[in-house]
Amino acid sequence: MNDDPLHSTSPMPADIPQVRLALITGSANWGLAFPEDIGMTGVSVLERDRVFDTPWGPSENWKLLEFSGEVTPDGQPHRALCMYSHGNPRNEIDHACHRRAFWVLQEAGVKQVLASSTMGAVNKAIQPGDLAIAADIIELTQTPYSLLPGRQRFDASGKAIICAECAAVLAETAREVWPTHCRIHGIEQGLVAAHSYGPRLTTPAEAIAFRSMGADLINHSLAPEATLSREIGACFVPLAFVTAGFNDYMNRDRGTLLQEDVLPSLSRIASELALLTVLRLLDRRSCACQTLRSPQPAERYDRH
Repeated sequence: MNDDPLHSTSPMPADIPQVRLALITGSANWGLAFPEDIGMTGVSVLERDRVFDTPWGPSENWKLLEFSGEVTPDGQPHRALCMYSHGNPRNEIDHACHRRAFWVLQEAGVKQVLASSTMGAVNKAIQPGDLAIAADIIELTQTPYSLLPGRQRFDASGKAIICAECAAVLAETAREVWPTHCRIHGIEQGLVAAHSYGPRLTTPAEAIAFRSMGADLINHSLAPEATLSREIGACFVPLAFVTAGFNDYMNRDRGTLLQEDVLPSLSRIASELALLTVLRLLDRRSCACQTLRSPQPAERYDRH
């Protein structure tokens, strides 16, 4: 019997819908009501502005989506949870939001997570407008807001932190809708995303430091979400496009970092890509990701 009140084996809270899929919106979708503004056939919002209570306070700004049988691979309706802006409250900065949000996903039984965001590139070969699917992460803080039930009860592997199967589905779908003048960097390229908590954007010195550690990209949410997905036993894939290149980080004479024309032109396409990818993920039921959270022998935490 699990004696941890935060990870009880009792039935799931009645007000949290049971779903297999979750979408996380972020800067890649800003300026849009997602998914309403996309107007995709067969996609509807059943509920919005849902608030779920967690052991660390409320998790806000949730939607419950439905994909009708006319667009799903098996012809049956499927529901998904959609989290606004990585789970952040609308009017404050709170990095602990990731733990609350992923507790909800854990209680919902989510097995596949797609997160949308933007990122900067510190590899000069990657340009603004490119879609880049990272294969690995650098997160020196190791996610301070863990969901593992007890320090000694589980190990969560850092290998295959991004689901290769889901990444392949994302890249295949992106080749159908992404602008042809931009590139798609798949997981097979082995790109590394460094994590840096926002909202302050990375300094030139930090960008150089991350590059010297082997990073190709910089992101503000990908790493904690990948780690928490691993902790709850879910596949994780990031849908992220580049809004700043290496020279944008280095130019101290310009006050802004992001290239102004990239985000507005790609937000709608990225949002459409997220919905199309999730539909195709309905065909993917299992992979090795579920085995990467491994229970430890009881004597490791019972004997002391």
